Amino acid sequence: MERPLFQLGGRLAACARLVRSGRPMADIGTDHGYLPIWLAKTGRVIHAVAADLRPGPLERAKENVRKYQVEDIVELRLSDGLQAFLPEEADFIVIAGMGGEVIASILGAVPWLKETGARLVLQPMTRAEELRRFLAEHGFEILEERPVLSLGRPYSVLLTAYTGRQEAGGILFPYLGKLLQSPLTDKAERTAALAYLGKQLRHLQNLEKGARAGGEQEAQMEYCQAAEALRQLIREEFPNGSN
Repeated sequence: MERPLFQLGGRLAACARLVRSGRPMADIGTDHGYLPIWLAKTGRVIHAVAADLRPGPLERAKENVRKYQVEDIVELRLSDGLQAFLPEEADFIVIAGMGGEVIASILGAVPWLKETGARLVLQPMTRAEELRRFLAEHGFEILEERPVLSLGRPYSVLLTAYTGRQEAGGILFPYLGKLLQSPLTDKAERTAALAYLGKQLRHLQNLEKGARAGGEQEAQMEYCQAAEALRQLIREEFPNGSN
């Protein structure tokens, strides 16, 4: 008897929605392997590589691949980021559940990403501004960015690709990216977007306090201006809350 398929949590479900059907994909830092297994069981991918740096998580993923009988679709691989991959192996590469600075270091370690046209689905847990700055400085364009709530916490999921174009940016770009440039499709997304903006405002306020305490006047002014710009954006975009 076939096991009933689990449901993905909010973060991974948002990542799954950005992976185009019928393409090979890689999940970097796969942990339990839930994302590639779900994509395989629902017929969304023709081949997936579930990769992790550590043998322990990879063994858990292996057990789940067997449990859900997707050995013919999901391959398991021990890899430090993308170091054990060839350029042509994946059209979509998912890197989720890590700090933004870690994701940036993974991308920066493989120059061939600029040659393949691969789509990158990125979900930073922290320091998203460092990831967005890296993308802008290295010619990776944010094609789409979606907000999501997972276990009550707001996150952003980015679909990116190397185009060679540097993002025009602006004072809020590192903190919001293109979160509000795509239509928010329903109340859940509006709620997630407002929560994310609120989280980033608090982050900017904390950065401002730290700069003030450290006597970094230029940085303090920059954070203060960004925080005020974000307050104004929230007032304009969400005058009545998320409704």
